[in-house]
Amino acid sequence: MKQIITTLICLALPCLVFGQSLKTGFDKAEYIELLKVSAQFGDSTYVSSFPAPQQYKLAYRSPVVGLDNRWDLWTSQQAVAVLSIRGTTANSVSWLSNFYAAMVPAKGSIQISDKENFQYELASSPKAAVHVGWLLGTAFLAKDILPKIDSCYRAGIKDMLIMGHSQGGGIAFLLTAYLKNLQKQGKIPADIRFKTYCSAGPKPGNLYFAYEYEAATQNGWAYNVVNAADWVPEVPFSIQTINDVNTTNPFRGAPAMIKKQKLPQRIVLKYIYNSLSKPALKAQQNYQKFLGRLASKTVQKNLNGYVAPDYYNSSDYVRTGTTIVLLPDSEYFKKYPDSEEKIFVHHFHPPYLYLTEKLSMSPDQMQSSSTNQSLDGTWELNYISGPRMAFEGLYPEKKPSITFDTANQRLNGSTSCNSFNGKLVVDGPKVNFTQPMATTRMMCPGDGEQTFLNVLKTVNRYSVSDNTLTLIMGDIAVMRFIRK
Repeated sequence: MKQIITTLICLALPCLVFGQSLKTGFDKAEYIELLKVSAQFGDSTYVSSFPAPQQYKLAYRSPVVGLDNRWDLWTSQQAVAVLSIRGTTANSVSWLSNFYAAMVPAKGSIQISDKENFQYELASSPKAAVHVGWLLGTAFLAKDILPKIDSCYRAGIKDMLIMGHSQGGGIAFLLTAYLKNLQKQGKIPADIRFKTYCSAGPKPGNLYFAYEYEAATQNGWAYNVVNAADWVPEVPFSIQTINDVNTTNPFRGAPAMIKKQKLPQRIVLKYIYNSLSKPALKAQQNYQKFLGRLASKTVQKNLNGYVAPDYYNSSDYVRTGTTIVLLPDSEYFKKYPDSEEKIFVHHFHPPYLYLTEKLSMSPDQMQSSSTNQSLDGTWELNYISGPRMAFEGLYPEKKPSITFDTANQRLNGSTSCNSFNGKLVVDGPKVNFTQPMATTRMMCPGDGEQTFLNVLKTVNRYSVSDNTLTLIMGDIAVMRFIRK
């Protein structure tokens, strides 16, 4: 029944499709909206304390599968789908997925139940390896995600955002790589565009996986968003050995070179070499023993028919993807002080939202956002920052709109209730809405009109990209419109 409803929701969207709307590059407003989507996995208290998504509606929530894994499908009127991956829960089985931290090859198969064998390719290099616990999450979720991608595609949705926070970020890395490789194999339409935000995510695999992931998503199609005070992006712990470097290296031939030295030098060099290499190799073996073979026994108790795979002899986990660093300042630590008791104080959605809203754009982003494309025409609001109420709740019947006439320096529009008109004050990418405007005076229900007018007055800059107008306060996108 849920699948039928999901398909109907997706099928209702083609009439609103004007072409693909995802753009390359880190979009602060886009990420903030995805944080709001991701936070909807929390309990009722957590959800109610966090701003609700304004652009997206929940179309489908999956059953719990695997090691307490779950995902949501959200859709927008601009024909964009969000695949939102849940992070770690309070369930011990969910934590088991994190602690099952041995590496497995990034290409192969894994028997996840009595009747299911998951064939996967996340990278082509035989040296690429990934976290086995999150690979299991990817395997179980992918079974449910792929049919929904197909339903959305048949409904005309070709732009898809992948979002995961915490453990969800770790899985989002692997899911993105899996879907990208399915596209290369012709099993997913090539014209679907995936854009990924891994938020507060841990390290998903080794350097060779990272190389291929970054090559597949470069040019602005995937980001790893990290709060520098958050410990989760620093794990799993990494152990680099002499086996974790490229084939051509000075270390591989070191034993043979040492043997050629004179006896006194040979003894000293061999001692130094063994002292440096053996502890790391032993630590890696223990890592695989405790977080691989022993952990798999507990996994088998929770997944009937699961067969532990052969592990890859490495634990060299690295940070992956193009990283957006959220750097805390003194004001941040006043609001979110370090704490030995509250170990997730820097990890949950609120500190990430707080830092993202303060995030400054680079000069290149500023220049890009300031491109003076045509402002003329009529634009309809589809995003506004600030209010906790959902966008549809603010504007249940009619959305605000603005019509610009730059030649005559005039503007007019609707607040969703009253009409207004006035002088247009624009200078290149700078725009000002603080001048007095004539308005009708109908009584308006709800807070929609006042919210629109209040936020409009804070705007000092705009950018136009294709059919999207973004109104900006400083460096924060506070309103977004679609050309009518």
